Amino acid sequence: MLKVSASDRQLTTHLAAPSKDSKQPEKLTSNKPNHLQILKKCTHLIQFKQVHAQIIKTTLPQADTHLSKLIQALVGSAHLPYARLVLDQITEPSTFAFNTMIKGYGTNNLGDKGIDLYIQMRYRGLNPDNFTYPFLLKACNGLKQGKGVHSLVVKNKRFSSEIHFLTSLITFYCSVGDVESARLLFDRMPEKNVVTWTGIIKGYVKQKRYKEGIQLFYQMRNSGVEINELTLVCVLSACANLGALEIGKWVHEYTDRKKIFLNPKLGAALIDMYAKCGHIDKASQVFQTVPCKGVYVWNAMIGGLAMHGYGIEAIDRFMEMQGFGIKPDGITLIAVLSACSHSGLVVKGKEIFQSMRKVYEIEPTIKHYGCFVDLLCRAELLNEAYEIIINMPMEPNGVLWGTLLNACTATANIELAEAAMEQLMVLEPFNDGNYVLTSNIYAAKKRWDDVARIRKVLKHKQIVRNPGHSLIEVHNVVHEFMVGDGRHPCSEEIYDMLEKVAITLKE
Repeated sequence: MLKVSASDRQLTTHLAAPSKDSKQPEKLTSNKPNHLQILKKCTHLIQFKQVHAQIIKTTLPQADTHLSKLIQALVGSAHLPYARLVLDQITEPSTFAFNTMIKGYGTNNLGDKGIDLYIQMRYRGLNPDNFTYPFLLKACNGLKQGKGVHSLVVKNKRFSSEIHFLTSLITFYCSVGDVESARLLFDRMPEKNVVTWTGIIKGYVKQKRYKEGIQLFYQMRNSGVEINELTLVCVLSACANLGALEIGKWVHEYTDRKKIFLNPKLGAALIDMYAKCGHIDKASQVFQTVPCKGVYVWNAMIGGLAMHGYGIEAIDRFMEMQGFGIKPDGITLIAVLSACSHSGLVVKGKEIFQSMRKVYEIEPTIKHYGCFVDLLCRAELLNEAYEIIINMPMEPNGVLWGTLLNACTATANIELAEAAMEQLMVLEPFNDGNYVLTSNIYAAKKRWDDVARIRKVLKHKQIVRNPGHSLIEVHNVVHEFMVGDGRHPCSEEIYDMLEKVAITLKE
Protein backbone atom coordinates (compact mmCIF):
# COMPACT_ATOMS: atom_id res chain seq x y z
CA MET A 1 0.00 0.00 0.00
CA LEU A 2 1.15 3.51 -0.82
CA LYS A 3 1.80 5.54 2.35
CA VAL A 4 0.70 9.13 1.93
CA SER A 5 2.49 11.79 3.90
CA ALA A 6 1.51 15.46 4.11
CA SER A 7 4.28 16.34 1.67
CA ASP A 8 3.04 13.66 -0.76
CA ARG A 9 -0.47 15.14 -0.64
CA GLN A 10 0.91 18.60 -1.28
CA LEU A 11 2.98 17.33 -4.24
CA THR A 12 0.02 15.48 -5.74
CA THR A 13 -2.26 18.49 -5.37
CA HIS A 14 0.34 20.61 -7.14
CA LEU A 15 0.75 18.08 -9.98
CA ALA A 16 -2.99 17.71 -10.42
CA ALA A 17 -3.51 21.45 -10.76
CA PRO A 18 -3.78 22.65 -14.38
CA SER A 19 -1.34 25.23 -15.67
CA LYS A 20 -2.63 28.76 -16.26
CA ASP A 21 -2.17 28.67 -20.04
CA SER A 22 -3.47 25.15 -20.65
CA LYS A 23 -6.95 24.43 -21.94
CA GLN A 24 -8.80 22.63 -19.17
CA PRO A 25 -10.33 19.32 -20.22
CA GLU A 26 -13.50 17.87 -18.75
CA LYS A 27 -13.09 17.19 -15.03
CA LEU A 28 -13.47 13.50 -14.24
CA THR A 29 -15.50 12.86 -11.10
CA SER A 30 -17.24 9.88 -9.63
CA ASN A 31 -19.35 9.37 -6.50
CA LYS A 32 -17.85 5.91 -6.05
CA PRO A 33 -14.13 5.58 -6.72
CA ASN A 34 -14.05 3.32 -9.82
CA HIS A 35 -10.64 4.45 -10.97
CA LEU A 36 -10.03 1.73 -13.58
CA GLN A 37 -13.19 2.72 -15.45
CA ILE A 38 -12.32 6.41 -15.25
CA LEU A 39 -8.80 5.75 -16.61
CA LYS A 40 -10.29 4.45 -19.85
CA LYS A 41 -11.88 7.87 -20.44
CA CYS A 42 -8.71 9.91 -19.83
CA THR A 43 -7.36 11.74 -22.87
CA HIS A 44 -5.33 14.55 -21.26
CA LEU A 45 -2.50 14.60 -18.71
CA ILE A 46 -4.58 16.80 -16.38
CA GLN A 47 -7.26 14.09 -16.27
CA PHE A 48 -4.64 11.45 -15.42
CA LYS A 49 -3.43 13.71 -12.60
CA GLN A 50 -6.98 14.01 -11.26
CA VAL A 51 -7.31 10.22 -11.15
CA HIS A 52 -3.91 10.00 -9.45
CA ALA A 53 -5.08 12.42 -6.77
CA GLN A 54 -8.32 10.45 -6.22
CA ILE A 55 -6.42 7.14 -5.84
CA ILE A 56 -4.21 8.66 -3.14
CA LYS A 57 -7.13 10.36 -1.35
CA THR A 58 -9.35 7.26 -1.19
CA THR A 59 -6.50 5.06 0.20
CA LEU A 60 -8.12 1.86 -1.05
CA PRO A 61 -6.59 -1.52 -0.11
CA GLN A 62 -5.80 -2.08 -3.80
CA ALA A 63 -4.28 1.41 -4.30
CA ASP A 64 -0.94 -0.01 -5.50
CA THR A 65 -2.77 -2.06 -8.15
CA HIS A 66 -4.67 1.01 -9.30
CA LEU A 67 -1.43 2.99 -9.45
CA SER A 68 0.11 0.25 -11.60
CA LYS A 69 -2.84 0.56 -13.98
CA LEU A 70 -2.36 4.32 -13.95
CA ILE A 71 1.27 3.79 -15.01
CA GLN A 72 0.08 1.53 -17.83
CA ALA A 73 -2.40 4.18 -19.04
CA LEU A 74 0.21 6.95 -18.82
CA VAL A 75 2.78 4.90 -20.77
CA GLY A 76 0.15 4.11 -23.40
CA SER A 77 -0.46 7.86 -23.78
CA ALA A 78 3.32 8.60 -23.98
CA HIS A 79 3.39 10.48 -20.64
CA LEU A 80 6.58 8.71 -19.54
CA PRO A 81 8.00 11.30 -17.08
CA TYR A 82 4.77 11.38 -15.06
CA ALA A 83 4.46 7.58 -15.23
CA ARG A 84 7.95 7.29 -13.77
CA LEU A 85 7.01 9.73 -11.00
CA VAL A 86 4.04 7.53 -10.09
CA LEU A 87 6.24 4.42 -10.09
CA ASP A 88 8.78 6.05 -7.79
CA GLN A 89 6.00 6.96 -5.33
CA ILE A 90 4.78 3.35 -4.89
CA THR A 91 6.15 1.83 -1.70
CA GLU A 92 6.06 -1.76 -2.96
CA PRO A 93 5.82 -1.68 -6.78
CA SER A 94 5.01 -4.92 -8.60
CA THR A 95 6.89 -6.61 -11.44
CA PHE A 96 3.96 -5.59 -13.65
CA ALA A 97 4.59 -1.90 -12.88
CA PHE A 98 8.30 -2.23 -13.69
CA ASN A 99 7.56 -4.22 -16.87
CA THR A 100 5.16 -1.54 -18.07
CA MET A 101 7.71 1.20 -17.52
CA ILE A 102 10.54 -0.78 -19.17
CA LYS A 103 8.28 -1.44 -22.17
CA GLY A 104 7.48 2.29 -22.40
CA TYR A 105 11.16 3.24 -22.41
CA GLY A 106 11.95 0.65 -25.08
CA THR A 107 9.08 1.76 -27.33
CA ASN A 108 10.10 5.42 -27.09
CA ASN A 109 13.82 4.91 -27.84
CA LEU A 110 14.86 5.43 -24.22
CA GLY A 111 16.36 1.98 -23.85
CA ASP A 112 19.15 2.95 -21.46
CA LYS A 113 16.57 4.15 -18.93
CA GLY A 114 14.72 0.85 -19.32
CA ILE A 115 17.87 -1.16 -18.59
CA ASP A 116 18.65 1.01 -15.56
CA LEU A 117 15.12 0.43 -14.30
CA TYR A 118 15.50 -3.34 -14.67
CA ILE A 119 18.65 -3.16 -12.51
CA GLN A 120 16.65 -1.23 -9.87
CA MET A 121 13.89 -3.82 -10.04
CA ARG A 122 16.29 -6.68 -9.36
CA TYR A 123 18.04 -4.66 -6.63
CA ARG A 124 14.67 -4.37 -4.87
CA GLY A 125 14.34 -8.16 -4.89
CA LEU A 126 11.62 -8.45 -7.55
CA ASN A 127 11.78 -11.46 -9.86
CA PRO A 128 11.22 -11.17 -13.62
CA ASP A 129 8.20 -12.83 -15.24
CA ASN A 130 7.40 -14.01 -18.78
CA PHE A 131 7.10 -10.41 -20.04
CA THR A 132 10.16 -8.84 -18.42
CA TYR A 133 12.86 -10.11 -20.75
CA PRO A 134 10.98 -9.52 -24.04
CA PHE A 135 10.36 -5.92 -22.93
CA LEU A 136 13.98 -5.61 -21.85
CA LEU A 137 15.12 -6.83 -25.29
CA LYS A 138 13.18 -3.99 -26.92
CA ALA A 139 15.11 -1.59 -24.71
CA CYS A 140 18.49 -2.92 -25.91
CA ASN A 141 20.41 -0.55 -28.20
CA GLY A 142 22.79 -3.09 -29.70
CA LEU A 143 23.94 -6.67 -30.04
CA LYS A 144 26.11 -6.56 -26.89
CA GLN A 145 23.19 -5.57 -24.65
CA GLY A 146 20.94 -8.17 -26.28
CA LYS A 147 23.46 -10.93 -25.65
CA GLY A 148 23.58 -9.74 -22.04
CA VAL A 149 19.82 -10.30 -21.74
CA HIS A 150 20.23 -13.68 -23.44
CA SER A 151 22.81 -14.69 -20.83
CA LEU A 152 20.41 -13.69 -18.04
CA VAL A 153 17.81 -16.06 -19.45
CA VAL A 154 20.31 -18.91 -19.84
CA LYS A 155 21.05 -18.59 -16.12
CA ASN A 156 17.36 -18.59 -15.29
CA LYS A 157 16.20 -22.15 -16.08
CA ARG A 158 12.58 -21.05 -15.80
CA PHE A 159 12.73 -19.05 -19.06
CA SER A 160 15.43 -20.93 -21.02
CA SER A 161 12.81 -22.83 -23.06
CA GLU A 162 9.92 -20.34 -22.90
CA ILE A 163 8.65 -19.92 -26.48
CA HIS A 164 7.50 -16.32 -26.07
CA PHE A 165 10.90 -15.09 -24.92
CA LEU A 166 12.92 -17.22 -27.35
CA THR A 167 10.84 -15.84 -30.23
CA SER A 168 11.52 -12.30 -29.00
CA LEU A 169 15.22 -13.12 -28.86
CA ILE A 170 15.18 -14.42 -32.46
CA THR A 171 13.40 -11.23 -33.56
CA PHE A 172 16.02 -9.14 -31.75
CA TYR A 173 18.98 -10.95 -33.33
CA CYS A 174 17.39 -10.55 -36.77
CA SER A 175 16.74 -6.84 -36.17
CA VAL A 176 20.45 -6.20 -35.51
CA GLY A 177 21.55 -8.31 -38.50
CA ASP A 178 22.87 -11.33 -36.59
CA VAL A 179 20.90 -13.97 -38.50
CA GLU A 180 23.41 -16.71 -37.60
CA SER A 181 22.71 -16.38 -33.85
CA ALA A 182 18.98 -16.23 -34.57
CA ARG A 183 19.15 -19.40 -36.69
CA LEU A 184 21.22 -21.26 -34.08
CA LEU A 185 18.59 -20.45 -31.45
CA PHE A 186 15.74 -21.25 -33.86
CA ASP A 187 17.12 -24.72 -34.71
CA ARG A 188 17.43 -25.58 -31.01
CA MET A 189 13.90 -24.56 -30.08
CA PRO A 190 11.77 -27.58 -29.14
CA GLU A 191 8.56 -25.78 -30.09
CA LYS A 192 7.91 -23.07 -32.71
CA ASN A 193 4.79 -21.07 -33.48
CA VAL A 194 3.82 -18.90 -36.46
CA VAL A 195 5.49 -15.84 -34.89
CA THR A 196 8.77 -17.75 -34.51
CA TRP A 197 8.77 -18.94 -38.13
CA THR A 198 7.78 -15.53 -39.47
CA GLY A 199 10.48 -13.83 -37.40
CA ILE A 200 13.31 -15.96 -38.78
CA ILE A 201 12.03 -15.79 -42.38
CA LYS A 202 11.74 -12.00 -42.10
CA GLY A 203 15.29 -11.88 -40.73
CA TYR A 204 16.71 -13.65 -43.80
CA VAL A 205 14.67 -11.52 -46.21
CA LYS A 206 15.77 -8.32 -44.47
CA GLN A 207 19.42 -9.39 -44.90
CA LYS A 208 18.72 -10.08 -48.61
CA ARG A 209 19.24 -13.81 -48.14
CA TYR A 210 16.12 -14.56 -50.09
CA LYS A 211 16.80 -18.16 -51.09
CA GLU A 212 17.32 -19.19 -47.46
CA GLY A 213 14.14 -17.36 -46.49
CA ILE A 214 12.13 -19.30 -49.08
CA GLN A 215 13.72 -22.60 -48.01
CA LEU A 216 12.59 -21.88 -44.45
CA PHE A 217 9.10 -21.14 -45.76
CA TYR A 218 8.99 -24.61 -47.33
CA GLN A 219 9.99 -26.11 -43.97
CA MET A 220 7.29 -24.07 -42.26
CA ARG A 221 4.66 -25.43 -44.64
CA ASN A 222 5.77 -28.98 -43.96
CA SER A 223 5.76 -28.40 -40.17
CA GLY A 224 2.00 -27.91 -40.14
CA VAL A 225 2.13 -24.45 -38.53
CA GLU A 226 -0.63 -22.14 -39.74
CA ILE A 227 0.66 -19.44 -42.11
CA ASN A 228 -0.53 -15.85 -41.54
CA GLU A 229 -0.51 -12.63 -43.55
CA LEU A 230 2.84 -11.43 -42.17
CA THR A 231 4.52 -14.67 -43.26
CA LEU A 232 3.13 -14.29 -46.77
CA VAL A 233 4.30 -10.67 -47.02
CA CYS A 234 7.87 -11.77 -46.15
CA VAL A 235 7.79 -14.62 -48.69
CA LEU A 236 6.39 -12.38 -51.43
CA SER A 237 9.21 -9.91 -50.82
CA ALA A 238 11.74 -12.73 -51.31
CA CYS A 239 9.93 -13.87 -54.49
CA ALA A 240 9.94 -10.32 -55.86
CA ASN A 241 13.69 -9.94 -55.38
CA LEU A 242 14.51 -13.39 -56.79
CA GLY A 243 12.03 -13.28 -59.65
CA ALA A 244 10.49 -16.49 -58.25
CA LEU A 245 7.13 -16.19 -60.01
CA GLU A 246 5.88 -19.74 -59.41
CA ILE A 247 6.28 -19.49 -55.63
CA GLY A 248 4.64 -16.05 -55.70
CA LYS A 249 1.69 -17.46 -57.67
CA TRP A 250 1.36 -20.26 -55.11
CA VAL A 251 1.12 -17.63 -52.35
CA HIS A 252 -1.57 -15.78 -54.31
CA GLU A 253 -3.55 -19.01 -54.81
CA TYR A 254 -3.11 -19.82 -51.12
CA THR A 255 -4.67 -16.48 -50.10
CA ASP A 256 -7.64 -17.19 -52.38
CA ARG A 257 -8.00 -20.78 -51.17
CA LYS A 258 -7.82 -19.84 -47.49
CA LYS A 259 -9.93 -16.70 -48.06
CA ILE A 260 -7.24 -14.54 -46.47
CA PHE A 261 -8.22 -10.88 -46.47
CA LEU A 262 -6.08 -8.77 -48.81
CA ASN A 263 -5.10 -6.03 -46.38
CA PRO A 264 -3.03 -3.12 -47.78
CA LYS A 265 0.37 -4.66 -46.93
CA LEU A 266 -0.44 -8.08 -48.38
CA GLY A 267 -2.04 -6.52 -51.45
CA ALA A 268 0.98 -4.28 -51.99
CA ALA A 269 3.33 -7.26 -51.62
CA LEU A 270 1.41 -9.22 -54.29
CA ILE A 271 1.42 -6.26 -56.69
CA ASP A 272 5.14 -5.72 -56.13
CA MET A 273 5.90 -9.42 -56.69
CA TYR A 274 4.02 -9.61 -60.00
CA ALA A 275 5.55 -6.35 -61.22
CA LYS A 276 9.12 -7.40 -60.40
CA CYS A 277 8.54 -10.81 -61.97
CA GLY A 278 7.56 -9.12 -65.23
CA HIS A 279 3.75 -9.47 -65.05
CA ILE A 280 2.49 -5.90 -64.80
CA ASP A 281 -0.94 -6.89 -66.16
CA LYS A 282 -1.40 -9.36 -63.31
CA ALA A 283 -0.20 -6.69 -60.87
CA SER A 284 -2.93 -4.36 -62.22
CA GLN A 285 -5.55 -7.09 -61.74
CA VAL A 286 -4.53 -7.55 -58.10
CA PHE A 287 -4.61 -3.77 -57.64
CA GLN A 288 -8.24 -3.72 -58.75
CA THR A 289 -9.22 -6.47 -56.28
CA VAL A 290 -7.62 -4.99 -53.14
CA PRO A 291 -10.59 -3.63 -51.15
CA CYS A 292 -8.71 -1.06 -49.03
CA LYS A 293 -6.26 0.76 -51.26
CA GLY A 294 -4.02 2.48 -48.74
CA VAL A 295 -0.87 4.35 -49.65
CA TYR A 296 1.14 1.06 -49.68
CA VAL A 297 -1.04 -0.33 -52.47
CA TRP A 298 -0.86 2.81 -54.60
CA ASN A 299 2.91 2.99 -54.12
CA ALA A 300 3.35 -0.62 -55.27
CA MET A 301 1.25 -0.04 -58.39
CA ILE A 302 2.95 3.24 -59.32
CA GLY A 303 6.38 1.69 -58.69
CA GLY A 304 5.50 -1.32 -60.85
CA LEU A 305 4.36 0.87 -63.73
CA ALA A 306 7.55 2.93 -63.40
CA MET A 307 9.69 -0.22 -63.52
CA HIS A 308 8.03 -1.31 -66.77
CA GLY A 309 8.44 2.08 -68.43
CA TYR A 310 4.78 3.11 -68.25
CA GLY A 311 5.54 6.64 -67.11
CA ILE A 312 2.31 8.27 -68.27
CA GLU A 313 0.20 5.56 -66.62
CA ALA A 314 2.20 5.91 -63.39
CA ILE A 315 1.57 9.66 -63.28
CA ASP A 316 -2.13 9.04 -64.00
CA ARG A 317 -2.29 6.72 -60.99
CA PHE A 318 -0.43 9.32 -58.95
CA MET A 319 -3.10 11.91 -59.76
CA GLU A 320 -5.88 9.37 -59.26
CA MET A 321 -4.74 8.45 -55.74
CA GLN A 322 -4.86 12.11 -54.74
CA GLY A 323 -8.36 12.31 -56.21
CA PHE A 324 -9.37 9.53 -53.81
CA GLY A 325 -7.99 11.53 -50.88
CA ILE A 326 -4.86 9.39 -50.38
CA LYS A 327 -1.95 11.62 -49.39
CA PRO A 328 1.34 10.71 -51.13
CA ASP A 329 4.32 9.91 -48.92
CA GLY A 330 8.06 9.88 -49.57
CA ILE A 331 7.95 6.46 -51.24
CA THR A 332 5.20 7.63 -53.60
CA LEU A 333 7.40 10.48 -54.79
CA ILE A 334 10.35 8.12 -55.31
CA ALA A 335 8.11 5.90 -57.49
CA VAL A 336 6.79 8.86 -59.51
CA LEU A 337 10.27 10.35 -60.07
CA SER A 338 11.49 6.90 -61.09
CA ALA A 339 8.60 6.68 -63.58
CA CYS A 340 9.61 10.01 -65.09
CA SER A 341 13.23 8.85 -65.28
CA HIS A 342 12.47 5.54 -67.00
CA SER A 343 10.12 7.19 -69.49
CA GLY A 344 12.17 10.30 -70.27
CA LEU A 345 9.56 12.68 -68.83
CA VAL A 346 12.12 15.33 -67.90
CA VAL A 347 9.82 18.35 -67.66
CA LYS A 348 7.25 16.50 -65.56
CA GLY A 349 9.98 15.07 -63.34
CA LYS A 350 11.44 18.51 -62.70
CA GLU A 351 7.98 19.87 -61.91
CA ILE A 352 7.27 17.12 -59.36
CA PHE A 353 10.67 17.34 -57.70
CA GLN A 354 10.46 21.11 -57.34
CA SER A 355 6.93 20.89 -55.84
CA MET A 356 7.78 18.29 -53.18
CA ARG A 357 8.09 20.78 -50.31
CA LYS A 358 5.40 23.28 -51.31
CA VAL A 359 2.67 21.01 -52.66
CA TYR A 360 3.24 17.66 -50.91
CA GLU A 361 5.01 18.91 -47.76
CA ILE A 362 7.71 16.26 -48.17
CA GLU A 363 11.35 17.08 -47.54
CA PRO A 364 13.48 15.45 -50.29
CA THR A 365 15.79 12.72 -49.02
CA ILE A 366 18.94 11.41 -50.67
CA LYS A 367 16.79 8.81 -52.48
CA HIS A 368 14.67 11.54 -54.07
CA TYR A 369 17.83 13.34 -55.16
CA GLY A 370 19.09 10.03 -56.53
CA CYS A 371 15.96 9.62 -58.70
CA PHE A 372 16.21 13.22 -59.91
CA VAL A 373 19.90 12.89 -60.79
CA ASP A 374 19.12 9.65 -62.64
CA LEU A 375 16.38 11.48 -64.58
CA LEU A 376 18.82 14.21 -65.65
CA CYS A 377 21.58 11.73 -66.49
CA ARG A 378 19.31 9.60 -68.67
CA ALA A 379 18.37 12.79 -70.55
CA GLU A 380 22.15 13.51 -70.91
CA LEU A 381 21.79 16.72 -68.88
CA LEU A 382 25.03 15.92 -67.08
CA ASN A 383 26.00 19.43 -66.09
CA GLU A 384 22.60 19.96 -64.45
CA ALA A 385 22.97 16.65 -62.64
CA TYR A 386 26.42 17.64 -61.41
CA GLU A 387 25.09 20.97 -60.10
CA ILE A 388 22.32 19.16 -58.21
CA ILE A 389 24.82 16.77 -56.64
CA ILE A 390 27.27 19.42 -55.42
CA ASN A 391 24.49 21.71 -54.11
CA MET A 392 22.50 19.07 -52.19
CA PRO A 393 21.70 19.84 -48.53
CA MET A 394 23.24 16.49 -47.55
CA GLU A 395 26.48 14.74 -48.50
CA PRO A 396 26.07 12.83 -51.78
CA ASN A 397 26.70 9.10 -51.57
CA GLY A 398 28.34 6.62 -53.93
CA VAL A 399 25.05 5.91 -55.73
CA LEU A 400 24.72 9.50 -56.98
CA TRP A 401 28.35 9.81 -58.07
CA GLY A 402 28.12 6.35 -59.66
CA THR A 403 25.01 7.40 -61.61
CA LEU A 404 26.86 10.42 -62.97
CA LEU A 405 29.94 8.34 -63.83
CA ASN A 406 27.82 5.77 -65.66
CA ALA A 407 26.11 8.53 -67.66
CA CYS A 408 29.51 9.87 -68.71
CA THR A 409 30.19 6.67 -70.68
CA ALA A 410 27.53 7.58 -73.27
CA THR A 411 29.02 11.02 -73.99
CA ALA A 412 32.64 10.22 -72.99
CA ASN A 413 32.61 13.32 -70.75
CA ILE A 414 36.07 12.94 -69.21
CA GLU A 415 35.93 16.08 -67.07
CA LEU A 416 32.80 15.05 -65.16
CA ALA A 417 33.88 11.41 -65.11
CA GLU A 418 37.13 12.37 -63.35
CA ALA A 419 35.22 14.56 -60.87
CA ALA A 420 32.89 11.67 -60.07
CA MET A 421 35.71 9.12 -59.85
CA GLU A 422 37.64 11.34 -57.46
CA GLN A 423 34.73 11.12 -55.02
CA LEU A 424 34.10 7.42 -55.63
CA MET A 425 37.70 6.48 -54.85
CA VAL A 426 36.98 7.81 -51.33
CA LEU A 427 33.40 6.53 -50.93
CA GLU A 428 33.78 3.17 -52.70
CA PRO A 429 37.53 2.49 -52.98
CA PHE A 430 37.10 -1.21 -53.80
CA ASN A 431 34.15 -1.04 -56.22
CA ASP A 432 35.62 -2.61 -59.36
CA GLY A 433 32.78 -1.35 -61.57
CA ASN A 434 33.75 2.30 -61.10
CA TYR A 435 37.32 1.65 -62.28
CA VAL A 436 36.10 -0.31 -65.30
CA LEU A 437 33.72 2.50 -66.33
CA THR A 438 36.47 5.11 -66.00
CA SER A 439 38.86 2.95 -68.01
CA ASN A 440 36.24 2.55 -70.77
CA ILE A 441 35.72 6.33 -70.93
CA TYR A 442 39.47 6.88 -71.33
CA ALA A 443 39.60 4.16 -73.98
CA ALA A 444 36.78 5.83 -75.94
CA LYS A 445 38.97 8.95 -76.14
CA LYS A 446 42.07 6.80 -76.94
CA ARG A 447 43.85 7.95 -73.78
CA TRP A 448 45.75 4.69 -73.37
CA ASP A 449 48.15 6.00 -70.74
CA ASP A 450 45.20 6.73 -68.46
CA VAL A 451 43.76 3.28 -69.19
CA ALA A 452 47.07 1.74 -68.10
CA ARG A 453 47.08 3.92 -64.99
CA ILE A 454 43.62 2.67 -63.95
CA ARG A 455 44.75 -0.93 -64.44
CA LYS A 456 47.77 -0.28 -62.22
CA VAL A 457 45.49 1.10 -59.50
CA LEU A 458 43.34 -2.05 -59.71
CA LYS A 459 46.42 -4.25 -59.43
CA HIS A 460 47.97 -2.20 -56.61
CA LYS A 461 44.76 -2.29 -54.52
CA GLN A 462 44.26 -5.97 -55.38
CA ILE A 463 40.73 -5.28 -56.56
CA VAL A 464 39.15 -8.35 -58.15
CA ARG A 465 36.36 -7.90 -60.67
CA ASN A 466 33.08 -9.35 -59.46
CA PRO A 467 31.71 -11.81 -62.03
CA GLY A 468 28.25 -11.19 -63.43
CA HIS A 469 25.45 -13.50 -62.32
CA SER A 470 21.85 -14.28 -63.18
CA LEU A 471 18.91 -16.06 -61.54
CA ILE A 472 16.24 -18.29 -63.03
CA GLU A 473 13.39 -20.22 -61.43
CA VAL A 474 12.68 -23.78 -62.62
CA HIS A 475 10.08 -25.99 -60.87
CA ASN A 476 9.95 -23.75 -57.78
CA VAL A 477 13.74 -23.82 -57.41
CA VAL A 478 15.79 -20.67 -57.99
CA HIS A 479 19.11 -21.38 -59.76
CA GLU A 480 21.99 -18.90 -59.72
CA PHE A 481 24.59 -18.79 -62.50
CA MET A 482 27.91 -16.93 -62.52
CA VAL A 483 30.46 -16.38 -65.27
CA GLY A 484 32.78 -19.39 -65.48
CA ASP A 485 31.04 -21.11 -62.56
CA GLY A 486 31.14 -24.91 -62.59
CA ARG A 487 29.52 -25.55 -59.20
CA HIS A 488 26.03 -26.26 -60.54
CA PRO A 489 25.29 -30.03 -60.56
CA CYS A 490 24.15 -29.80 -64.19
CA SER A 491 26.97 -27.50 -65.32
CA GLU A 492 28.25 -29.89 -68.04
CA GLU A 493 24.83 -30.15 -69.69
CA ILE A 494 24.36 -26.39 -69.38
CA TYR A 495 27.67 -25.56 -71.08
CA ASP A 496 26.97 -28.12 -73.81
CA MET A 497 23.65 -26.44 -74.50
CA LEU A 498 25.28 -22.98 -74.49
CA GLU A 499 27.80 -24.18 -77.06
CA LYS A 500 25.01 -25.52 -79.28
CA VAL A 501 23.11 -22.21 -78.95
CA ALA A 502 26.29 -20.26 -79.85
CA ILE A 503 26.85 -22.42 -82.95
CA THR A 504 23.22 -22.01 -84.02
CA LEU A 505 23.42 -18.23 -83.62
CA LYS A 506 26.59 -18.05 -85.74
CA GLU A 507 24.95 -20.09 -88.47
